[in-house]
Amino acid sequence: MNAPPGCPVVRFDHHAAAFARDPWSVYADLRAARVAYSETYGGFYVLSRYSDVWDAARDDETFSSDREVVLPATGVGRLIPLNADPPDLQRYRSALFPYFTQRAAEAMAGDIRRFTAATIDAFIESGHCDLICDLAAPVPAMTTLELMGLAPEDWAVLAEPLHDLIAYPTEHPNHESARAGVWAIRERFAAEAAARAVAPRDDMVTHLLGLEADGTLSRDEVVDLLMMVTIGGFDTTMAAIGSALLYLERHPDERRRLAAEPALLPAAVDEFLRFEAPVQGFARTVTRDIEIGGCPIPAGETVFLLWGSANRDPEAFERPDDVLLDRRPNRHLTFGVGGHRCLGAHLARVEMRVVLDEALRRLGDYTIDAEGVRWPASVGILYGRAHIPATFTPAPAG
Repeated sequence: MNAPPGCPVVRFDHHAAAFARDPWSVYADLRAARVAYSETYGGFYVLSRYSDVWDAARDDETFSSDREVVLPATGVGRLIPLNADPPDLQRYRSALFPYFTQRAAEAMAGDIRRFTAATIDAFIESGHCDLICDLAAPVPAMTTLELMGLAPEDWAVLAEPLHDLIAYPTEHPNHESARAGVWAIRERFAAEAAARAVAPRDDMVTHLLGLEADGTLSRDEVVDLLMMVTIGGFDTTMAAIGSALLYLERHPDERRRLAAEPALLPAAVDEFLRFEAPVQGFARTVTRDIEIGGCPIPAGETVFLLWGSANRDPEAFERPDDVLLDRRPNRHLTFGVGGHRCLGAHLARVEMRVVLDEALRRLGDYTIDAEGVRWPASVGILYGRAHIPATFTPAPAG
């Protein structure tokens, strides 16, 4: 549809190559307008101010997640609990919650450090690596599989189609093969569930099957939840780690400070997450006629909530375009807010903290080849680099 009177029309395309290089100036213009309408991908409204995004994300009755939350749709089926409204939302989140508490995340710290150390060991003697492919990608993926009770060493087989699905938008010629690869992962998880039904283990898959047995979940929902844990656990933290390492290389004083004061890492991790959110936004569907900032939005329309813009809103953050390693409080919206707040937030923070700690210690003088840094075909779903080549002086593990 065409935008109604009172709502400026913009050509906002979060999949465009130009957007990857500088979304921040785009966001500043959007915040100045408060509400805008983009005619791309069938048309949608954009909310970019912190207060508006905060309010919308907390109002599940008006801003529904039951339809596609990614624009355009990926074509890989329903991702739950991402695509769910109450009461199903609470049912799905409760099923996964025991594995994503802060205590559970901290309990994984030893495994995360072991995976990080082994990953660095594999390339450290060479004095060079790709900080994405060789470090930021494998550690979160292995951690996620360990958490699920699956084989961490299988991470690369599962990661490739997930990377491709996120990197290639629907109109890209590689999208169909990526989508087929993701459906193959789903079949693999269905087989894992069938195997656990015969031979239970003490793991997430068996836990979810127990909820199938008592009628809380269906078998399809069990597999859907396993898919969502994998999709959410692999690439988002990868992108965040890559962005943090890139920032620290470009700001050597900050890198030296963080290396000298590791107690700053928890606050620094949140600041890196605010500064470059790995997921810049998700869509919602309006369930009733509303008006925001003088712009009427009819029921049934799509509204895009821009976490990345909210995180740079000067009305919410002092010096929003600067990284302040000790910023407190830091009420960023990278993990969302409300009923859909990211279940994996605690785990992502621990992963980032451990990987950055190990990288600063063992790859401390790393230098990035700026000419070799590459973006994926699209950052519309995941905002992060595809390649960050680096060289360094090897340091021992001890």
